[in-house]
Formats: sequence, C-alpha cells, structure tokens
Amino acid sequence: MNRLFLWKLAILALTLTLLAAACGPVPPSNASVTPALASPTLAPSLTPLPSSTPLPPSPTATVTPLSGKAVVQLNVRSGPGTDYDVLGMIQAGAALALTGKNEATTWLQVEYAAGADGKGWVTAAYVQTLQGDTASLPVLTASGAPVTSGPTLVPVTPTPTLGPARADNDSSAVPAIQVTFSPSGARQFSYTSEVSSPQGDAEDWVMFTPYASLAGSPARMLSSLVCDGNGNLEVELWQNGAPLAGWGGLACSDQDRPFELTAGTPYLLRLRAAPSDGLRYVRYTLTVRNEP
Repeated sequence: MNRLFLWKLAILALTLTLLAAACGPVPPSNASVTPALASPTLAPSLTPLPSSTPLPPSPTATVTPLSGKAVVQLNVRSGPGTDYDVLGMIQAGAALALTGKNEATTWLQVEYAAGADGKGWVTAAYVQTLQGDTASLPVLTASGAPVTSGPTLVPVTPTPTLGPARADNDSSAVPAIQVTFSPSGARQFSYTSEVSSPQGDAEDWVMFTPYASLAGSPARMLSSLVCDGNGNLEVELWQNGAPLAGWGGLACSDQDRPFELTAGTPYLLRLRAAPSDGLRYVRYTLTVRNEP
C-alpha cells in the first residue's frame, strides 16, 4: 500500500468516529429543573352581611275617649278650623267620644265614622263634657298626629283678632248654652266665646243648674277662666233675674276657683267686656265643674 492510500483510510476512520459520537445520547446535565407549580387561584369568598333586624314599631299611646255631648247642632270638619271641609253634622244632644284637642283647646277631635281614620273635629265652645276633663286629652295636629315638643320648643300664645266680636244673639232669656248637672250625666262643661266693647257683642250669658250628692247640702262648684286680648272681662253670677252678691267672683287666669250654690236652682253667668273709650276685645274659655 502506498502512503496516500493509508492517509485516506485514516481520515475516513476519523470521520466515522466523529459521526458516531455526534449521533450518541446526550449526557445528562447536572442542572436540575424544578417544574414551576401554578399558584392556585382562590375564588373570592363572600362574607354574608348580617341581616338587619327591623326595629319594633313605636308604641302608640292609647287614648281613652272622654264622654261628651253636643250642646247645639254642630258641623263636623276635617280639621280644627272653619276653613276645613265640612264632613257632616251632629244634632244637639248627641253623645260624643272626645279623643283629642288642638293647642288652644278651641277645637276637639271626636270619633266620626265619615271622617279620615274615623275622626272629625268640632268646635269646643258647644261641647259639654260628661266625664273627665279636656285637659287630659292629647294635643293633636290637624292630621291627628300627636304634637311633640323638642328641647328648644317655645310655646306660642295665639294672637286674638282685635276687632269687634261677632254677635251671637244670646241674652239672659236665651242664654248661649244651658247645662243641667247630675251625678249620672253632665258634671262639667267648657265654653269658648268672645266679647268686645264699645263695638261688637258686649256680653255672653251661660246658664247651668248644679246638683248636690246629699239632699239639703250645697252644690260644690269649681270654675276656671282663661282670657286673651287687650281688654278686661267682668263676670257676674245671677239668680232669679238679679246679680248675686258674695259668691266669690271669677277673674281671668283663675283656676278651679271654688264656690258653693244651692242645688237644683238655675244660675246665670254674665260675661262682658269692661267698658272702655277704645275698642277692647277679649276671647275666653270658661270651664265649670260640679264636684260630687
């Protein structure tokens, strides 16, 4: 063999050796691969809100109606004033269940089937209370809601209309109201009206007949008088057509002024505006109670 042939054979062997090495398995690497683990995605948890517990309803005051009676035929209105709608009429002598009053106690709320919530309003001037006192009635708004007072509430005194009082055509012969007290019937009445001088209606007349629980004993009476206006009110007690002396008298702002009268005898109260050069107006509420 010549040397060229041997050289070519050596190159061929080397080439085959390199090709065999290239096609062999790749030796393992010392670097370890840690597979990445996907972090679990947690579904958001919903924390239920605490269920609201409804508040108990505000307690409603239970009002026990007072017994009363219409002295004259009365208009029943939807609110405490003549500007409210007339719901109907109540005949003179009809029994009334009194459930409230306005702030001035000039109007009373009564049970009336044709009114809203079974209630209506009548003027207090012609209502005779048969049991209890209107002072115990709750003060209500025109809608019938209780009047609540806040810490800064300032009482407001109604300003009366300073003008001639309207004539009501009453007299000693035809009094504005006539009340006969009795143990089983009327024991108290309240009357509201107005007088003025020198113009307008100068005087009012109110008749009542007291009773006594024991025969032969005097009737025990209590009277109160509340007045507004720019005048003075004079009160006289009459019996048998003449003023009665020594009965004790009654003046504005008197509360439960006591006096004694003969049971079974009619009496008249004359309420008049004191004479004056200028116009003097008085609006008043008279309350008379017959004690047992």
